[in-house]
Amino acid sequence: MAHINPPGLPVERGKVHEFANSIGAEEPLYHDEVAAKAAGLPSVVAPPTYTSTQAFFGEKNAPNMFKELGLDLRYVLHGGQEFYYERPIFAGDILTAEPGETNITTKEGKRGGSMKMVDTFTNYKNQDGELVLRVKNTLLQTAGVVKE
Repeated sequence: MAHINPPGLPVERGKVHEFANSIGAEEPLYHDEVAAKAAGLPSVVAPPTYTSTQAFFGEKNAPNMFKELGLDLRYVLHGGQEFYYERPIFAGDILTAEPGETNITTKEGKRGGSMKMVDTFTNYKNQDGELVLRVKNTLLQTAGVVKE
């Protein structure tokens, strides 16, 4: 089956509700549009971790990115992910990812070899072109199998 990559990340009210239920988030503003509007919001709010679903809307050429960064996937570990919100994400938003800066550093390991640390940033803008979120992904590449 071919990889289908729709443009943008649509933030849909029903999906926000389902996601909030899946993580046990009971805050009414995640579920109830009437409550959200009563609080002065345009719609339900997506829980902070909701935007992790952006991975399903990512580049279908991600393996090329690893190659371009000079990473050997046999030794790559997920080092972390950080979300920097400029404002809450609401149902009705359509987020579009734009690549940001990439920082690569190398550190000598305590047991020999070196470790490459790659931080990539992705900026998410909404349908109005407003920056609403920056995501930092950290990848770690070890020097290989440690021999003791």
